[in-house]
Amino acid sequence: MNWKRTIGLAVCLSVSAYFFMEPTAQEHRPLVKKSFLPNRLPASLHSKVAGPKNNGTELSQSGLSAEKVAAITQLRDFHASRPAFNEENIQKRQMMLEELVKDPKETVRIFSELMRKSNDDGLKSFLLNLTMNTKLEDEEKAEIFLARLKAGASFSQAGLVSDEQMSFMIGLTHLSRLENQEVKKQAIEDLKEESALTSSAGFRAIFKDYFQEVI
Repeated sequence: MNWKRTIGLAVCLSVSAYFFMEPTAQEHRPLVKKSFLPNRLPASLHSKVAGPKNNGTELSQSGLSAEKVAAITQLRDFHASRPAFNEENIQKRQMMLEELVKDPKETVRIFSELMRKSNDDGLKSFLLNLTMNTKLEDEEKAEIFLARLKAGASFSQAGLVSDEQMSFMIGLTHLSRLENQEVKKQAIEDLKEESALTSSAGFRAIFKDYFQEVI
């Protein structure tokens, strides 16, 4: 296993997962299967995992309600402040996340549009992490994750993704963690139908690592 990629993975998970895990027994489960994912992440990832670049401009113009835009902005600032992991802050974060579950169809529709159209990978990565940690149904989460994955990425022959497109790997990781097995199975079948992805040997390598299946 490449030690640089291993370090990159560790930093990635500490940055992207910090304060984004539900305060339940689930938070103690590994974010990814350690046996394979390090082979898919570049070591410089920690320098690219950041919040949205545009300070909310794209969000405010996305069609999301003002309340949801405010909640996402507050979550971004809250996360950036590296708050102590205590009960008070957990409750604050949960209150902000709950705003995104109101009118879930709006959240899913706009988040999915941003996954397809936005050029801000930091924004997409941040929204994917938010999605995973809301109380949206797994079907709704899968729709957002698939929107990001179907937007594609550039893959090396070995199955590596550039730092600037790391939201693709975050979306794939979150998809693999969905608890509803039927939803996850259907999402995987949808991915297998995406010829723009499956034509890439690099993507096929990543897919095999995540789902133990050859396409």
